[in-house]
Amino acid sequence: MRVRPSFKFAALLAAGLCFAVEAQAQNTAVTFALDFRALGRHAAWYVALDKGYYKQAGLDVSIIPSQGTAQAIQSVESKAAQFAFSDVAGLVAARANSGATAKMVAVIYQKAPYAVFSLRSGANVTKPEQLENLEIASGAGSFTQKVIEAFMKSKGLKADTVKYTNIDPAARIGMLVSKKVPAIETFAMSMPGLVKAAGAQEAQIFLFANNGLTLYSNGILVREDYLKDNGPKVKAFVKASLDGWRDTIADPKAAADIVVKYIKGLDADVVLQEIAIVNALVATPETKANGLGTIDPAVMAASVDLIANNIGAAGKVAAKDVYDTSYLPQPPVKP
Repeated sequence: MRVRPSFKFAALLAAGLCFAVEAQAQNTAVTFALDFRALGRHAAWYVALDKGYYKQAGLDVSIIPSQGTAQAIQSVESKAAQFAFSDVAGLVAARANSGATAKMVAVIYQKAPYAVFSLRSGANVTKPEQLENLEIASGAGSFTQKVIEAFMKSKGLKADTVKYTNIDPAARIGMLVSKKVPAIETFAMSMPGLVKAAGAQEAQIFLFANNGLTLYSNGILVREDYLKDNGPKVKAFVKASLDGWRDTIADPKAAADIVVKYIKGLDADVVLQEIAIVNALVATPETKANGLGTIDPAVMAASVDLIANNIGAAGKVAAKDVYDTSYLPQPPVKP
């Protein structure tokens, strides 16, 4: 026999369902611009999305790709996105040259991913001194050249002895493997591609951050007016994102499984290798002690000065104007 619910129970049930639909409808739609097309290095954002961290924070997050950190900043400044994943270098340049108002509210890459790759049977760059008189495949306008110059000057090396050869990024690994160039500059996340092309025994990476470079890299950017008007939402987005990073660091394989589910066509093995590389940039002694996203004023000041001094913007951008730590979660989210 079918039991019909009482009118009172039915009314309560209907009210509960309406409340659930209304609560879901109240989630704020926001857009998050990546610094590039979605790859394994971006797994943490998809972990936060897949595990419902954003929805639990009252946010309906859409993740969009970019064609570089500058475009990600432009998306925020044009209000096409409320949040962006971009770097301190691009932020300083944007503030100095185009009057951008974005601020960094969490530093994700505590260690900068700038690197020089070579072959062990070739240039085999393992020490700063080997950068002198080295030919490096790069690109016109690449900021990495400025980083290399600043790094070498800090070590008392002759930065003007480096020869840069303009080669398309997509062709650099092939040129290196065929020994048409002795070294290339690119980000640490490109290591899996080099290993695949040259073999683990041949691939050599020189990561500047492991050799004395003090420079913050990518983090979460938000416009000043959005910060002022939507502080609780910013805090919610940052906390949910850092929860995604915590889980990605704790279980890289599960994170890889999630990102390949969202981004079709990615190689699962390469994704897992990329995750391992970025996790090392994120889970540092500083974040283990102070929490993911942490910003040290001294390191930020050194980062801003290094960038500003090498793009002709010295004195135009103050470190205190490019970041705000008040949106980081308390207690901190630790890896």
